[in-house]
Amino acid sequence: MTTTTSTTTAATMGLSFPAATFQKLSPSSYLQRHLQCTPATRPSGRSPSTFRPATLHTNALSHAHGSAVVRTGDTAVVCGVRGEILALTSGEGRTRGRIVVERVGVEDGEDVEVKTHALVVPNLELGTGCSRDYHPGPPTDFAQTTAERLRTLLLDTVPLVPATTLRIADAVGDVKAYWVLYIDVVVISLDGNVLDTAWAAIVAALKSVRLPAAIWDQDAEAVICDPTPENFRSLELMEVGYTASFVVCENDGEEGGENAEKEWVLSDPDEFEEQVCCEKITVAVGAGGKIVRIEKSGGLSDVAKTLPTCISRARERYQQWHKIIS
Repeated sequence: MTTTTSTTTAATMGLSFPAATFQKLSPSSYLQRHLQCTPATRPSGRSPSTFRPATLHTNALSHAHGSAVVRTGDTAVVCGVRGEILALTSGEGRTRGRIVVERVGVEDGEDVEVKTHALVVPNLELGTGCSRDYHPGPPTDFAQTTAERLRTLLLDTVPLVPATTLRIADAVGDVKAYWVLYIDVVVISLDGNVLDTAWAAIVAALKSVRLPAAIWDQDAEAVICDPTPENFRSLELMEVGYTASFVVCENDGEEGGENAEKEWVLSDPDEFEEQVCCEKITVAVGAGGKIVRIEKSGGLSDVAKTLPTCISRARERYQQWHKIIS
């Protein structure tokens, strides 16, 4: 009699297990169950539209000309900028040849010196132990793709560094050399949306750069730098822009019934949300709220509905980054 009662009770209660187990067994359903709540709440406790708070610390690296540490949630990035001099000469002594400087497109307002002479060189590296899924070795596809996206932002979408602030000229104004900026980004903790955090770290590091005063010595035919810190100068940067990334979680129809939401746009996704959601959107916003770039990959959501939402939130995020970094 006791055995029958126990069996009936177990059948009535059904199968149950901890939330962490549910997350591993069915991550998509786990996320959707949270979003079906009223109000919609993500596993991290944030609403779909909420970005993680960001913190900034500049000049953290003593041997770099500029540096910044940016943290958003559990994603943390260190960026260091170091300047080196590129002389436009070859050979040795007074007989050395001159390299001709052709400023293609300057007459049309298009300054391409930064690209032609590779004056800004960004690089991204995933630090050992930044994520449980990362293993030391050659650069991963993810790291190389992110580095290329940062390079595109820095040189094409939001060209922060004009060639004029990197030129070293003689007394009559002829360009004799350039400053080359090597921008190294190291991800020390990775919990999703590394692009936004890395880009903010680059912007903050460039704003903190102070280069030695450099002049062209006509007699020595060389660049002379003044080591006095009081004479160091900052970079004259162009208008700044910031990025905001999103993922779209689509309801597969198994959760919430016919009247449930069909999709949710999640701002600033963490690592778990990036793994579950296949549709990703990034919006770059320039000064004055101007949209300068939109990236979208995966998914079949209604673009006419999701893009305006992303753009509106991206403009809000721009104001947040502007307040933190400025």
